[in-house]
Amino acid sequence: MDLSHLVTGYNIYMRVGFHVGISGGLPKAVDRAVERGCETIQVFVSNPRGWKHSDILPEDIETFRARCKEEDISPVFVHTIYLINLAAPAPEVWERSLDALVMNMRAAHALGSAAVVTHLGSHGGRGADFGIARVIAALEAAFERCEEPVPVLLETTAGSGNSVGHDFIQLGRIAGAFGEDDRLGICFDTCHAFAAGYELRSEGGLRRTLQELDGEVGLERLKLVHANDSKGDLGSRLDRHEHIGEGKLGMEAFKLMASHPGLGNLPWILETPGMSVEKDRENLRRIRSAAR
Repeated sequence: MDLSHLVTGYNIYMRVGFHVGISGGLPKAVDRAVERGCETIQVFVSNPRGWKHSDILPEDIETFRARCKEEDISPVFVHTIYLINLAAPAPEVWERSLDALVMNMRAAHALGSAAVVTHLGSHGGRGADFGIARVIAALEAAFERCEEPVPVLLETTAGSGNSVGHDFIQLGRIAGAFGEDDRLGICFDTCHAFAAGYELRSEGGLRRTLQELDGEVGLERLKLVHANDSKGDLGSRLDRHEHIGEGKLGMEAFKLMASHPGLGNLPWILETPGMSVEKDRENLRRIRSAAR
C-alpha cells in the first residue's frame, strides 16, 4: 500500500527527542533537551500527578520560546496530567478532567506548542460505548471552551483495565464524531500499540496495523509517534516502557517503523525509563540509526 500521500503534520523530516522535565522552570526543559541532543520535545506544564492548574510565569514563556527557537527545537508538545479521565462516569472527575484539558490547551498555545497529547481514561466498568461517548463530549466541550485552535492528540493505550482507546475501532468512532476537524489527531505509542495486540515486528504485521489504523481513523490524523520499546509481549496489555532495542519489540521493529512513510516523517518523542543523560543519548542514537 502506497502511503506517501498521507505524510502530513508539520512538514518536517523525522525529528526525535524526549519528554523532558520542567523542574526549576520551563527554560530548564530546553537545557535538558540540548544536553540530550533533542530536536523536538514534550513537556508537562504542571505537576502530572496533581490537579493544580498551571501558573506559568510570562517571563518563563518568553524565555522558553526564545530558547527553543535558538536551539532549533521544534515541534514542542504538551502532555496532560496523568489524572485526566475524559471517559469518567463520575461527573466531578469528568469536569476536573475537562478543566485540566482546557488548561493544557491554553498553556500549549502560549508556549507555541504544536499540540496537546492526552490519555483518554477509563470507563470504570460502564462499557466502551459509554466511555467513547464521554470522551467525545469532553473533546467537544474543550474545543468550544478553548479560544485558540490547539490540536489535541489522543494517545493509543495498552488496553489495561477499562481503558478507552486501545483499539483503532474505538479511536475511529471518536475521530468520526469530528469529521474533518483538524484539531483532533492521534499519537501512536509503539509500546502501547504492541501491548494492545498490534504486531509491529514484521513488514506484514506493520502493514496490517497501519492499514487498520488508516481504515478506522485515517493516517492523516497521525501527528506524533511515542517511541518506546515494551517490557510486555504482544497483546500483554502491559503499559511498561523499555529502552529502545532492549524490549519485546527490538531494533528491527523500529527500523521498519522509521522507514515507513506513514510514521517515519513524523516527530518521534521517547519516554524510555529515566536512568541517565548518557542512556537517553544512547536511546536517541539507536532511533537515529534505525532511521538511516
